[in-house]
Amino acid sequence: MNSLIVYFGKLGFSENDITEFLSCLKTRKFSANELILSNGQLENYLSFIDTGIVRYFVIANDKEITFDFAFRNSFYCAYDSFYNRTKTEVYIQALTDCELYSISNENLQKLYERCETAKKLGRIATEYLLDKKVKRELNLLTKTPQERYQKLLDEQPKYIQQIPLKYLASYIGVVPETLSRIRKRIS
Repeated sequence: MNSLIVYFGKLGFSENDITEFLSCLKTRKFSANELILSNGQLENYLSFIDTGIVRYFVIANDKEITFDFAFRNSFYCAYDSFYNRTKTEVYIQALTDCELYSISNENLQKLYERCETAKKLGRIATEYLLDKKVKRELNLLTKTPQERYQKLLDEQPKYIQQIPLKYLASYIGVVPETLSRIRKRIS
């Protein structure tokens, strides 16, 4: 839980506020390749990844399409489902063993009512997820697959080796063979 305490400390949260928030958290552990959330379920948690890598994907025409990853020391959730209280259309999978610190939507709403800092946390998490989404869309519209792969490699060099080639290829919008050629050109 130290990683989360450090994260909040950097944001200027007081020790009392951090303690109140931490008392509402639930630790959840998932094994590599385990589904955390499936299409048709309701996302009940906003989670902070202490360890591991998470993959977001959809299934279209019987094919898995990876559209995002989340890494250590970051928030993740199926934000459309979590905030709108609707069933999700995505799958979220633990690519590696994961340990998550999660707050339920219900507990977060209770914290919002009694703690200004919780509102700040909610805003920060929402802004982080929205910023990530906008950047992803811009990358898809303006960058080549090689540029998208290079950006991911620059941002997450030690984690990229833990993600199977087929998921990386899907994420950048190419087939695995094309990604292999991109990797050869870069190295």
